[in-house]
Amino acid sequence: MQASNSKQNKALNLRLVLSHIATLSPISRAEIAKITGLTKQTITNMVDELLAAELIAELGIKKEGTVGKPSKMLALSAKGTYSLGFRVFSGHCQVALYNLTNSKLGEVQIERTEPLELSLQQAAQALLSKHKVSSEALLGAGLSFVDQFDEHYATHQARQAFAQILANKLSLPTVLETTAAACAACHMLHGEAKGLTSFVYIHLGLQIESAVVHSRRIMLGHNQLTGALGEIFVTPETSDKDAELGRLNDFASLDALRQQSRQPNMDLAAISALLDEHPQMVDRWLELAAEPMRIAIHMLESVLNSQTIIFGGDITPELLDLLIARLRPLIPSIAQHGERDVPRMLKTPNVQDIAISGVATLPLHSALDMAQPYAAYLPQMSALSAKQALLFMSH
Repeated sequence: MQASNSKQNKALNLRLVLSHIATLSPISRAEIAKITGLTKQTITNMVDELLAAELIAELGIKKEGTVGKPSKMLALSAKGTYSLGFRVFSGHCQVALYNLTNSKLGEVQIERTEPLELSLQQAAQALLSKHKVSSEALLGAGLSFVDQFDEHYATHQARQAFAQILANKLSLPTVLETTAAACAACHMLHGEAKGLTSFVYIHLGLQIESAVVHSRRIMLGHNQLTGALGEIFVTPETSDKDAELGRLNDFASLDALRQQSRQPNMDLAAISALLDEHPQMVDRWLELAAEPMRIAIHMLESVLNSQTIIFGGDITPELLDLLIARLRPLIPSIAQHGERDVPRMLKTPNVQDIAISGVATLPLHSALDMAQPYAAYLPQMSALSAKQALLFMSH
């Protein structure tokens, strides 16, 4: 993407430069200038500001194959800038503190109490104090509701309103996304999708969510709710309870697994323990889940033809391995034609941390987004810090 050297586009140029450093690091100033079309002096000025804000750091000197003065290489800073991640469950909340390179400093689980914004703010402050991180060092916060049928925030509009309330309470830019969209953002910045332009991320939770990425953009749809993969019909049979066709959620979600256990209120930790305690029950779930999931994958490949499909979820690596093994061989589709430099299906390696690390990635992902600067809710009662204003002021 080319940028302008005009002063009024300074914020855009800063995001552009930071985006290339985030995705192509280690990278030199000269390489950024060549890619963006910005002058070397503009790049120097931008890099100096990003260095001063501790958003990036110099890694060392590139010596091999260089002519003239060696280049200092740039990357995201592992120190000095951090983000908070909040996952809201039905009965508890997960709060974590991450740096820009996706390393977790600390995490805490708290009971969900009202007012929710106050309990989240107190948990965040305790984390910051424990790890001696100043609020001035925070880029922002990410927020995700785990249950799409949350009792207190049942609609997307209610969750958007809460995101603004939380932004005001924290005095931080706050980004609300589905868990799947957050994980897709994390994969683009730090994981398996760093070099991909298109992919689908599937998150196996109590419901099955997905995020579709095209041209390195998460497709949110007209109401920002795209990705309810679990709602698609995968069988012609109808349910005895409501005469509905069989949905993917009815077979392959973790809620389907706990329904089989006849403990519908079982939490994710207890679901994860089923593999050791009741392996025959898990095996039955795998048997029922495999074919509907294969049908869903075939549909995604046939319609979207993305480079790959990445699997993750709120499940153990062992259970994810067992499910993926049941999906093979995949149903033949157009995705198998032509040369491939990435498999049709990938597994998230850090599956037990991908959700919370993805949510904590949202502020950086939003700050780098050229086309959707409205994604972050900005605090209405307080000014942005100097660090935040560099990237969010023009939003």
